[in-house]
Formats: sequence, structure tokens, C-alpha cells
Amino acid sequence: MQEKFKNLKIIKDIFPFLWTKQEKIRRLFLIAFGLIFISIGLDLSIPIVLKEVVSKLSAPDKSMTYQLCLLLVAYGIIWTSSQTILQVRQIIMVRPLERCIRLFCSKLFDHLHSLPMKFHLDRKTGAITNALERAQRGFPDVFWGLFLFIVPTIIELFLAATILCYYYGAIYGFILLFIAAVFILFTYYATEWASHFQTLSNEQQSNTNANIVDSLLNFASVKYFNNKEYEVIKCDAHLKERENLLVKSISSMELVRIGQSFIIGIGLVLLTYTAGKQALSSGFDASDFVLINGYILQFAAPLHHIGFIVRDIRRGLNELANVMEIYKTKPTTLYRTEKKFHSLDKLESIEFENVSFGYEPSHFILKNVSFHLQAGTTLGIVGATGSGKSTISNLLFKFFDINSGKIFINNQDIQTLNTESLYKLFGIVPQDITLFNTTIYENILFARPSARKEEVKEAIELAQLGSVLKKLPYHYKTVVGERGLKLSGGEKQRIAIARTLLKRPSLYIFDEATSSLDLSTEDTIMKNIAPIIQNSTSIIIAHRLSTVVNADEILVFHDGVIEERGTHTSLLKKQGIYASLWKSHEEAYKESNVALKAKGLGELLNG
Repeated sequence: MQEKFKNLKIIKDIFPFLWTKQEKIRRLFLIAFGLIFISIGLDLSIPIVLKEVVSKLSAPDKSMTYQLCLLLVAYGIIWTSSQTILQVRQIIMVRPLERCIRLFCSKLFDHLHSLPMKFHLDRKTGAITNALERAQRGFPDVFWGLFLFIVPTIIELFLAATILCYYYGAIYGFILLFIAAVFILFTYYATEWASHFQTLSNEQQSNTNANIVDSLLNFASVKYFNNKEYEVIKCDAHLKERENLLVKSISSMELVRIGQSFIIGIGLVLLTYTAGKQALSSGFDASDFVLINGYILQFAAPLHHIGFIVRDIRRGLNELANVMEIYKTKPTTLYRTEKKFHSLDKLESIEFENVSFGYEPSHFILKNVSFHLQAGTTLGIVGATGSGKSTISNLLFKFFDINSGKIFINNQDIQTLNTESLYKLFGIVPQDITLFNTTIYENILFARPSARKEEVKEAIELAQLGSVLKKLPYHYKTVVGERGLKLSGGEKQRIAIARTLLKRPSLYIFDEATSSLDLSTEDTIMKNIAPIIQNSTSIIIAHRLSTVVNADEILVFHDGVIEERGTHTSLLKKQGIYASLWKSHEEAYKESNVALKAKGLGELLNG
């Protein structure tokens, strides 16, 4: 019973997407349903016309020849019209159904991008992308099966029983409905049993796909650790489980079909026996037997296929149940974009007030962090790996909700701000750079799709990307590959820098933006972008301290706490953590210069 209400709820949830506000789509649906009722009427009239034909042939009369010819022509026209309407209905129905699928998938895609970072981190990429595929499969399975097969068949069945009652008495209508009821009940409960295996099969299919996608996305790691055999064995284990569950699913449905065949056979025997017995004892003739048998055979085929249809409907409902679970996952207040949330037109200030945060409740990354950044100034953030530096940018982008404290933008709580307006103000060169599997030019243009070609080229030159592009066969039209794996870390960083410069945000965030570049290239890029960010607001999260020496304030993080703060000069005078980091940086810089000089000398000697 709980499963029944669950399925009804799913149908209720998807109905608004089927009965959309678009008048054209509604009209097409109404036309298609109108054709369904016309088709039902034609199908029900075929056995009646055939009865009259047999009746005329049983008692040949030359005066009836004209009527007989008309009946034969009518029989052919009705049958042809019924089949034609069936196909026309399919043609008419395709457009509105696919439009509904498109609208739903588009909203689902938008919704997935609105969900918090934690949602995506907690689920495998393959499982999330599979949701869109499931929606595209589930909608047609439920719609075609329920509205274009089950409902019309039930209506036609009751009308056929009414006709039999009218012509021959209630016993025939009762037998037809009784057999149909037994058949439907058996099919419902039997497929409910069989659908359990279908559900397990669907879950395993999704899990298998997710693991395959995850493995292929990490193919470099597989090669690094020489673990191809391990991945193949793991993949085969998933495929084996999928195989076993799929065999159980298909076998269970075939057992259901065997039971259905027995029920239809019993119904056929009951009706033909009753009709034959009455034909011998009363005024029944061959034409009456043809009418009764015609209705039996007319429903035998659709009832026989009802098992497949119910299976498809259940499969579709199972798939849509998973999809609707994702669709109904509500964004946190951090991701709200409604009009009631405040929008920002410009950036005036950023303030962290006693902010504590941990990805896990038992382990805090930031502990009571407080700082103030005024528009037009530069804030440097330094510290050892894992000290919580990059977490600052994640919280500014509202990827996660803080555990305690407040974050203010323009003296307004970040939780009350419209997310989209906030994103328009921020531009970031992230530590972990991901690129779309398209051209370098399109990856840069993604930051500001309305930008002119000259502006893109300017950003390319500022990011020292021009020399790299000249070496590539298709220059900026070169496709970067899945997640940019065809490019080196330094090349990806330059693209990320160019992309951020093109956006022209109010706040520039450089999160280890030059960590994959050599010191010479880093120095050139920093000189290029210095005039751009000089009068802008910027946060530079750095491991290399040379990038933050000119910052208005530098925060030194250690174990999630701001241990020191001040300018480069004042921090050196304190002889604390920053001074120690700077000393290590200078030693690394000297070693790098020696290596560069040695490389240059080697190139000179080699000619």
C-alpha cells in the first residue's frame, strides 16, 4: 500500500511538467487524447461490423449484396482508420512529450547547479549525470504506458463488456470483466514482486556506471600506481552483480508472463464454451459467436502485453523516484537567489567575524577567524599546507555554511545575499583548476561570454599565454581535453588567470595562482596584472611569499588560526612564523636562480 501511494505521489509530482502552461503543448495533448477515444470507438465497432458481415454471409440473399459490399468496405475502412489514427496519435504525442522532458531536464540541470557543494561531494559524478538519463527514460515509460495504454485499455474493456451485456446478457460482460480483473490484479502484485529485482538492477546499473565513470576520470592515477588490474577486477565485480540482478529481473518478468498466459487462456475457454453452449441451445448463430470471440481476441493481445507495460511503468516510476528525490533536495539558504534576498551592485567591504568552520563537525579547519578587507585594498593570506587558507575562498563563494560566526559583505550577512549577484562580483584563479572539454578560447570566454575577441586576446597576453599558444597546432582553438588533461599545470593556470582577468570582477581571488609556474614567468605575470588589481580589491592566497609582499595586510595562518597579521615589513620585524617562511622562500628562490642559470648555460653550450 505504501508503494502504491508512493507511485501516485510520483505521478502527481510529474504531472505539472506534462500539463505545462504552454497552450500549444496542451492543445496537442488534447488532440492526442481525442484521437484515443476515436480509436476506441473504431476498435469496438470492428467486431460488430464483422458480426453483420458473417450474418449476411450465413443467409445469402442477392438483395443484400449491396449492403454486404458496404459492410465489407466499412470493415476495411474502420480497421485502416483505427491503425492510421494510432500512428497519427503517436506522431502528435511525440512533440509535447519530448518538450516536457526537455523542460524538466533543463530545470533539473539548473537545480543541480543550485545545490550546495556538499551535495556534489557526497555523490559520485556518474550517479548525478545518470539522473538526467533516468529522467529521459522514465518520463516516456510512465506516460506512454499509463496514459496511452493502461487507461485506454481499461476504458475500452468496460465499453466492450457493456456491449456484450446489451447483446447477450450480463453473464458475458461479467466473465470478460472478471477475467480482466483477475488478470490485472495478478499482473499488479506479480510485477510488484518482480519489480523488486528491477529496482535492485537499476540501483546496481547506476552504481556500475558511476564506478566506471569515476575510474575513467582518474585514469592517470590508475597509471601512476599501476593499478589497472585492480580497477578491471573491481569493474568486473560490479558488472557481475549487474548481470545477476538483471537475469533475476528478466526471469521474474517472464514468470509473470507465463501466469498471464494461463489467465487469458482460462478466460478464452470460459467465454467460448459459454457462447458455444448457448449457440447449440438457443438462437445464437455464427455471427454472434464471431462477435464474442472477436472481443476476446481483441483484448488478448493488449492484456498479454500489459505485463511489459506495467514493468516499464514501474521501471519508469523507480527511475523518476530517484530523480525527484534529487529535484526536491532544497538548496541551503546560502544558495538562494530569490528576490527577497539582497542583491549587490558593487563591493565595499568584506568582514569575517569569529568564523569557525569544519568540513566535518569533529574537525575544524578555521577557528574564530576575524579580519576586515576594505574595497581597493589587497589582502595576502599565507601559511603552511592545510592551515585553512583556501577555505576562505570557499566560504566567500558560499560553497559551505559556516559552523559559527558571521561573514559580512558590505556590512550585510552573507546568508541574506542573492548568490548570483555575489558571484558576479567575484573572480577566482582556484588552486584546483578544471576546464571544459572545449577550446582554450571558449574556456577563457566562459568568464564573460559577451567579451570581444580583442579583449580575450588581451587577457591571453597578460597571462603570458601567447607564447604557449604559438606552440600549439590550433593555437587558441586547441581543445584542452577532459578537465584540461591535455595541458600542463602551468598552462592551465595561465588559462585560469586569463579567464579571471577577462571577467573584470570587483574582487580578484588568487588561490595559489602561480604555484605551477616557474619564478620568471610568475614574476612577469604579476607585473602584468599589478596595474589591473592595483585599484581593485584582491585576496592573494599564496605559498610563494613573493606574490604578497605588496599586500596592504598579510594574514599568517597556522592550524586554522590567524597567528600573525600585518604588512610584509612589520611581519619580518616580528621574527615569527612569517619571517621563518620568508627565509625558506629566499633560499628556494636562490636555488631556483642557480638552476635557471645552469639551464641557460647548458643551452648556450649545446648551441
